[in-house]
Amino acid sequence: MSRQGFALLAVLWIITALTALTGAGMLVARLGSATTRNRILLARAEWAREACGEILQARFAADATIRSLHALDLGRGTWCRASVDDPSGKVNLNTADRDVLAQLFGAIRVDPTLADSVIAVRHRGPIYDARQVPGIDSALATRLSQYVTTRGSGVINVNSALPEVLRTLPGTTEEALFVLMGRRTEHALQSADDLAGALSRSARAVFLNDYAEFVRAAVFAPPQLIAMVEGGVMGTPIVAHATLTMVPVPGRLAVIRRETE
Repeated sequence: MSRQGFALLAVLWIITALTALTGAGMLVARLGSATTRNRILLARAEWAREACGEILQARFAADATIRSLHALDLGRGTWCRASVDDPSGKVNLNTADRDVLAQLFGAIRVDPTLADSVIAVRHRGPIYDARQVPGIDSALATRLSQYVTTRGSGVINVNSALPEVLRTLPGTTEEALFVLMGRRTEHALQSADDLAGALSRSARAVFLNDYAEFVRAAVFAPPQLIAMVEGGVMGTPIVAHATLTMVPVPGRLAVIRRETE
């Protein structure tokens, strides 16, 4: 009887072990199938992202004022979208003088002493995100995003910057600000000389006194554009992202840097 009981127990253990192995095998196969599916979906999302970059460049060639692509259905269940930012419309946290930063922060009712924190962080290395600066949390970083950037060369595009940013430029009186904002919709200014010619005698005198500094700090067209491009597959959470640094050249955008994730 004891031998029969032992044999029965051994058989039960073998059946249990085989069941466990079968279950493990099925789980591995299921995970492998899911992994393969996700890889395929990610590849499709990346193709959609690349297509969006090409569409953006083609549309820019037809209309240099384009700044976004709303969600596009690319067919076969894929989509993409893109937004374009002009970093020269903002003050660069990595290049701006302390006084410029303090003036901007004061104008938008942010503690001007944050300018000192920005300079301190810069001494340790480049700023990639405003939240690197002590005293700037996510909420404040969102608020600052329309006024400051960590990208670009540091010059200010007078035809795209907000008034608070324009006021940081040397020689920019309220009259000059009025002219700059008023000329954007039609006959945008093309040079500092155009601006000087549109000012009254007194405002022109102030402007010409700081003319050299203004010319070094200002531009009248974006030297760079930053495109945020996304591609995905409908019905899934998988999205492929890319950040493109582009230089506008006659008739097209030249990509000089690509960051993907």
